Amino acid sequence: MTDEFRPYELWEPDTRRDPHAFYARVRAAGRPIPQIDPAGDRFWIVARHADVLDGLQHPAIGHEVREHQAQGPALAHHRTEAERIAARQLIDLDPPDHTRLRGLVSKAFTARTVAKLEPWIGDVADQLVARALRLGTFDGVADLADPLPVNVIAQLVGVPEEDRAQFRAWSATIVSGSDQHGVATLAFAAYIDELAARRRAVPADDLLSELVALEAQGDALDRDELVAMVQLLLIAGQETTVDVIVNGIRLLLTHPEQWQDLRADPSLASALVEETLRYRGPVEIVPPRFTFRDLDIAGGTIPAFERVGLSLWGANRDPSVFADPDVFDIHRPDVHRHIAFGHGIHFCLGASLGRLEARIMFDRIARELPRLRLAVDPDDVDDFRLHWGSLPLRIPT
Repeated sequence: MTDEFRPYELWEPDTRRDPHAFYARVRAAGRPIPQIDPAGDRFWIVARHADVLDGLQHPAIGHEVREHQAQGPALAHHRTEAERIAARQLIDLDPPDHTRLRGLVSKAFTARTVAKLEPWIGDVADQLVARALRLGTFDGVADLADPLPVNVIAQLVGVPEEDRAQFRAWSATIVSGSDQHGVATLAFAAYIDELAARRRAVPADDLLSELVALEAQGDALDRDELVAMVQLLLIAGQETTVDVIVNGIRLLLTHPEQWQDLRADPSLASALVEETLRYRGPVEIVPPRFTFRDLDIAGGTIPAFERVGLSLWGANRDPSVFADPDVFDIHRPDVHRHIAFGHGIHFCLGASLGRLEARIMFDRIARELPRLRLAVDPDDVDDFRLHWGSLPLRIPT
């Protein structure tokens, strides 16, 4: 196994076809590996489980690098509106702002609060599965995986049903990184401004009403923070859960023995969720973090103010933690050690909700669609960014 890495290797087509082989080499190298991203910026890959855990909670690694550089913070008035909103995303903030903003929404995502949603989520899943059964041939993304989290998070936040298709379109554009990203962000922001005004006038039983009600208590989010928070909740609440559901279905149908086990015992749905998260989680590398000083970590030194690429995919295939890590096994006894939802203060706020949605969907599929099959050759099913594509499925007659 070579210790030589090409500067753009992570983005090369061969690596994208098998990124786990690249991360295995990074782990074996025993040091952070520099790579150049498509924008031409350098960052340092860290892929061992223990090192990624260290990086996720290290006080000298964070998001707001400008606060630690000599020139001080960037002036907000020099930013465009879209840049201001992006700068207030919860996942890109450090304490104390991160602590304040997370505290304002965290009660909506506690395990106890989320558990109360189970009957309603179950009803939505039942409707989707029943429709798939009637169709016979359908798309696992558009007809099963996508509608469930879209409707659940929109209901929780308070987006009216008639507006949810537009929210889905904005979400897809914003995460795509296309040149329409800024346009979608501004359209989204304008809509949130209007919806928030309606909630101030006539509150409802939803999270947006709770957030705007904080204004009267003097503990409010400012306008950019409110837009950024709702944007994050809707996008993260949709995209990551869709990814888990679609890849869980794909992995089941390409591992017939596992699919047979789930059909025989649908209570294995929770185990399927966790193994899907470990084996093919929705986040390959955590959102950008930077060193605040020259930092000795992961067997090497990363210079001050450079980006650190903490790879959750690399950590979750570490053989020092997981037995036979490249094997997909829903009976895996060590699966609880995965960190697909991150760790520390940025542990995924919606982890309980995402787990619940995926578990319910897998349970319903096992019970109601036991003859489910892929409608294409397994070799034609790509597992990378699958929730942006399709998963053709069929139920034989």
